[in-house]
Amino acid sequence: MKKTMISAALAAALLATDVCVAQNASRGVKRDKEACEEMAMEVATNPRASASAISTSEAIAFKMAMTEARAELAAQVAAEITGFVRHRVEQYQATAGAGTAYNAQHGDLRVSVSGSESSPKTVSAMFEADSSETVQRVSQIISNTRPVCKNAYDREDGSVQVYVCVEMGLAAQRQAYQQLEKDGILDVDVNGDGKNDVDFAEKEFLLELAKAREEYNAKKNSEE
Repeated sequence: MKKTMISAALAAALLATDVCVAQNASRGVKRDKEACEEMAMEVATNPRASASAISTSEAIAFKMAMTEARAELAAQVAAEITGFVRHRVEQYQATAGAGTAYNAQHGDLRVSVSGSESSPKTVSAMFEADSSETVQRVSQIISNTRPVCKNAYDREDGSVQVYVCVEMGLAAQRQAYQQLEKDGILDVDVNGDGKNDVDFAEKEFLLELAKAREEYNAKKNSEE
């Protein structure tokens, strides 16, 4: 009887091992975070994003994953930039009392973007437009970004799953600053008098982006 019980236990252990190997091979069960995903969430100065894709061709899966990761990185960076520019405008409004008379009458402050010949926009409308433009500018800048992490896994069905992590390096961040500064997205004429009431120097822009990155990571990690 005892021998039978030991044999049954051994058989169960071997079966569990076989199942585990099969699951790992098919990517059916994995760690909470894959290595490239973990890298994207690490505390780092440079913004990062990860993505994965599945295809029967590793090259196609890699291309799909890179496209998604770059899109995620552009959206993330654009949201961070728009966020800290908007915060600066709101700080200016609070400390300088800019546009309080107009705001009391119309319920929303009108501001002008530097270099723009269009009519002044509301703060909300301006940042909605700027966010879209910023995504486009950042997407163009990181369009040729290479992965800082790439892992490929063979699946039981013959397909391949590729994980990637992309990073926006310091040179690309400086390029983004120069392009956004040229487009007037970082300069805001709150009072409508032709002067930039809100502006960013390159060093300040990079520091604000690093700070936004830390806050983004802290929020994402707390949600896990």
